[in-house]
Amino acid sequence: MVISYQQGKVSYESISGYISLYVYDYPRRTKRWDQDRCSDFFVFVHHRLKKMANSFVFSGLPFEAYLNVSLKHQMNSFLKKMREKEIKEELFRRICSSGSLEDESSLYKIHDTFEYEIKEPVAIYKKKTGLGRTRQRLFFLALSDPDRLDDDSIAQISASTGYSIDYINRCCMAVKEKVQQKREELRRLKEKKNGWFFQLLVIQDKIMNEPDPDKRLWLEERIQRLRDRIERLSKKIAVKSSCLVTHKDLAQVLGVSKGTVDSSIYYLKRKKNIRLVSSSYEDKQSLHSLQR
Repeated sequence: MVISYQQGKVSYESISGYISLYVYDYPRRTKRWDQDRCSDFFVFVHHRLKKMANSFVFSGLPFEAYLNVSLKHQMNSFLKKMREKEIKEELFRRICSSGSLEDESSLYKIHDTFEYEIKEPVAIYKKKTGLGRTRQRLFFLALSDPDRLDDDSIAQISASTGYSIDYINRCCMAVKEKVQQKREELRRLKEKKNGWFFQLLVIQDKIMNEPDPDKRLWLEERIQRLRDRIERLSKKIAVKSSCLVTHKDLAQVLGVSKGTVDSSIYYLKRKKNIRLVSSSYEDKQSLHSLQR
């Protein structure tokens, strides 16, 4: 049947059932494995069966002999992977119980189901630019901290700046979405760092039980490479750890240049500082006159 398949006389589907049954029953016949383990081995080797049928060369021995030799090697690989999996699971349980993870919260993925689509309100914003620079600057400053904006605050901002409540709400959601993207990126970086950190612990555990000095040296080199990766990624995480609204985010949402946002917020902060200094000076003068 396999030779007929190689010659193109029959399709692989017509012989795959016979090969699959033979492979599934192989661990039970040779190792007395139970059905669960036989199923795991079959899943492990299933995608290789067609390649085995294509690679078979008839030399007087039947396909079963070639299949037995191939499955013997595949079983060794399967057992090795199972042992590694058990070691990793045991190590993971020990780490979780001891609390030695660098960032435990990032190991558990958070699936955010919130979806909100908003187009960048470039056209609407350009229509509102005639309301005055002060109103524009106040609007920039309000959007720089969207988490603090509730319904009452948005209504006050709308009355002060002239922008509609619906437009302010949509801008707030767009800014919050950008902040959420930063948090997601930070979470992915932390998960990546934890994955490398976990690999490092697994290799360290292997070194303790490795008698071969050459292999120990090779494992130590892998540990050093992982440490270098973790160090570089830690610096990247430190840079992205703030997850705050930047002037660039506001510029992208509102469809203006970043320099416009920079100068507007700088002007407001500078004006506020001048008022604080002048008010403190007036207080000192009044206090001095009262003392006199």
